[in-house]
Amino acid sequence: MNSDLLNTELLEIEILGAFFLDPSLVSEIAVTIQPGVFTQPWHRNLMKMIQELHRQGRELSFTTFATVFGKHLEKVGGLDYLTKLTQAAVTAGRIEKNVRELIEADARRKAMVLVEEYKGKFGDISAGSFEGILDEFEQRALDIRPKALQEDTRMDDIISWYEDLILKTQDPNRALGLMTGWEGIDRLTLGFQRKNLIVVGARTSIGKSAFANEIELRVTKRGFKVASFSLEMSKEQKYNRALSNLSGISMQAIRSGNLTPGHLDMISQHMDLVRRIHIDDSRSVTADYICSEMRRLKRQDGLDLVIVDYLQEVLEEAAANDNSGSGLHRVCQKLRKAAMDCDCVMIGLSQVKQEVDIRQNKRPFISDLSGSAAIGAVADDIILLYRDEYYNLDTPDPGVMEVNLAKQRNGPTGLVKLGFKKETQQIA
Repeated sequence: MNSDLLNTELLEIEILGAFFLDPSLVSEIAVTIQPGVFTQPWHRNLMKMIQELHRQGRELSFTTFATVFGKHLEKVGGLDYLTKLTQAAVTAGRIEKNVRELIEADARRKAMVLVEEYKGKFGDISAGSFEGILDEFEQRALDIRPKALQEDTRMDDIISWYEDLILKTQDPNRALGLMTGWEGIDRLTLGFQRKNLIVVGARTSIGKSAFANEIELRVTKRGFKVASFSLEMSKEQKYNRALSNLSGISMQAIRSGNLTPGHLDMISQHMDLVRRIHIDDSRSVTADYICSEMRRLKRQDGLDLVIVDYLQEVLEEAAANDNSGSGLHRVCQKLRKAAMDCDCVMIGLSQVKQEVDIRQNKRPFISDLSGSAAIGAVADDIILLYRDEYYNLDTPDPGVMEVNLAKQRNGPTGLVKLGFKKETQQIA
């Protein structure tokens, strides 16, 4: 047995023995340790039993241990071995240091296993793209890092928060997120805030893709980096909408090619702006794929806004005991976490249930979103769109899109009316 294993085993013995000598350490420390960090089977079993006693509200002692687990003492080496543990126990002052060393040793072992696993993949061209393998490796490496080893930055964090607060009082623009140029919406949101998941819902043909497209263009004009994951429309369809919006030429004319040389010149003048938007029209993609691409884009060129059109099209592998909304809930959670990791805004478009069309009031509510429970639990903000002229030809509000900020976790809600030109997909 090499010295590293001997040292790790000694750490485990000292830690476990300390819990028997000072049972108060169980509620302070033992409950925070994953049994899997222990290398010896006896020690793993013992850690699980100690945590089970705590869960039952029983204080750890040899008597209680023998009473509750008498038939399973052989799984921890017997009472003689437990007595040996207490003889090697460390003091309460040293146990935290030993626990950190044990957790770090476990993380190092996992990191070495991960490196060995990916060594062959990096050298095998047929294993996939280098970028894809690297992204996968980075994510799994991050998952290895134990939270217990991260430095306590609470004091630094609150000082940084207060310093930023002072700067906001001197320059209110520091509080602003990604501004859209829509005065009413910007006033409610202070701009779309980084790290947030914003869900935009509407019935088919109301204009949620046009709304997202308009946001992409407006934010890109302001110099921000935008990525659009279009799971429903191809790049060509996205280009049709974007160039119709920017040039003011009807989308039908662009689709049919019924254009004059003057039209073509107008379109070409706006192509560079559209080129700056990263458009991924891959079909049947998972949330993990989108998150991986986000990290790659953030690392390579920066990333400020991501739009996913639409959430219900993102694939998620089924898990045991899933209900109808579990997969969508995990998708939303993953996308929101990626937004936090990449310090960007995440906008996900969502379908609205067909039942809306058969009731008298056709304006959607949060409960009308497909998978509303999953979305409502995770989304920071929810925006619902409605156009009365879609349902009522004699509407008093022709060419009007109602933008209902129905949920804003950290701010007010409200309704804003915008002008909508269906022929050019322009929203102003």
